[in-house]
Amino acid sequence: MRRARGFTLIEVLVALAIAAIGLASVLSVVGNSARNASYLRDKIYASWIASNHIAEVRLGGFMPSVDKTNGDVQFANQKWTWEQTVTQTDVPNMRRIDVAVRLADAAEGSSLATVTGFIGATQLAAPSSGTPWDLALSGAAAPAVTTPIPPPATTTTTLGTSTTTTTDSTPPDNSGTPP
Repeated sequence: MRRARGFTLIEVLVALAIAAIGLASVLSVVGNSARNASYLRDKIYASWIASNHIAEVRLGGFMPSVDKTNGDVQFANQKWTWEQTVTQTDVPNMRRIDVAVRLADAAEGSSLATVTGFIGATQLAAPSSGTPWDLALSGAAAPAVTTPIPPPATTTTTLGTSTTTTTDSTPPDNSGTPP
């Protein structure tokens, strides 16, 4: 009697079971990768929001009071909540700003990112530099630069018994135009 060639039902079922387990593992890995990518994207957005908030406080022109404040912001088609904590440092006229950011529907205290910055009274009191980019932002025309060209700088450095003198004869570019 001649035996028929091919696979038995048991062999086919074992092969299908192995293929199903392999496909389930691949789907699990792909799902975890998508979740991780989404989580990392949200952490980056939260970091940007916190950094932007610290920049806004610095540009506000006043020293923030020592306390906790919070607010909401719409960013990347999602609602975010930030919490700002301002503390006095050991340095006079300098404060520490901690900004924690989370998605608005997330539990309180579960921030995705916390960014720390510092603000000082001298930073707030600094006048505008008067450079052309400051004037461009205000809409005023940039004045012609009339700064006289200084004489070449000479630097003398003494190390032990040797003396080195360097003369820089290249005048600075005072044309007022970027290179």
